[in-house]
Amino acid sequence: MSVHAETLDPAVGAAKRDLEERPFPAPKALLLLATGVGFLPDRLEGRTQIDLAEVAGVPEPWNRAELFAGRLEGLDVWLLDDLSAEAASLESGPPWVRAFPLWLAAAAGARVLVHTSAGASLGSEVESPKPGDIVALTDHINLSGRTPLLGLGPCKHGPLFPDQSRLHRAGLRQAALRAAARLGFDLAEGVAACTSGPSLDTPAERRFYARAGADVAVQGLESPLIAAAHAGLDALCFVAITDVGEGRADLVRLLERSRAAAPAVEDLVAAVAPAVADAIRALEAEDG
Repeated sequence: MSVHAETLDPAVGAAKRDLEERPFPAPKALLLLATGVGFLPDRLEGRTQIDLAEVAGVPEPWNRAELFAGRLEGLDVWLLDDLSAEAASLESGPPWVRAFPLWLAAAAGARVLVHTSAGASLGSEVESPKPGDIVALTDHINLSGRTPLLGLGPCKHGPLFPDQSRLHRAGLRQAALRAAARLGFDLAEGVAACTSGPSLDTPAERRFYARAGADVAVQGLESPLIAAAHAGLDALCFVAITDVGEGRADLVRLLERSRAAAPAVEDLVAAVAPAVADAIRALEAEDG
């Protein structure tokens, strides 16, 4: 077994045991939000929380995060800010550190990852997503050159070569889209190009991503998605569009649009929680 795997396995095991002994509620879904948790913790029934710095085995930078647990519209969740992009930029520790909460949540009982992020639309056509729109991902292309599985080798928490062909499960996404439509959320669907950052994309890079088959570009998304596939989680991913096309990038404007989109993203996550709960019950029934 590789050195990295020997580190991941006991880290997950130690954190899982620590949370069970407290005890800390187990999840059915992990809500990992790069757009920020915002006011979602206030919507949790039976809310409890813990600083991950207090939990054994949790690596940097996750020990600076706060983990929330509770029921969101009938769905047992863990709720956490996504710091994977920050972890990648720091290059601290082995690559699996970037996505540690995915393995921990799966070991604790989660079946689904609900992920939110902000990104750029790659099209200029009328039907392309525009700033303010939200896109539900049908697939992704890892163009970042990174993977949280690098050097991991065999370990207890996933296969050596995980299958990503069913990660963005169509049934889960369609159930979520129907639930969103009933509440007035008009969602697009599309493929994400996972890029590395932290620099903004050049116009030529955006044209390349589009020609590769992507509809949106998102920085730092590869780690949670690959780790979810490795850990056996289905993924439901939403991208809030903050920029479009090849025009000049204005970082201040992008940040303002990201903050402006956050409340709608929070409402969307809460709206689709019952559909996610139904999908998980169906998966559990299939498992017998």
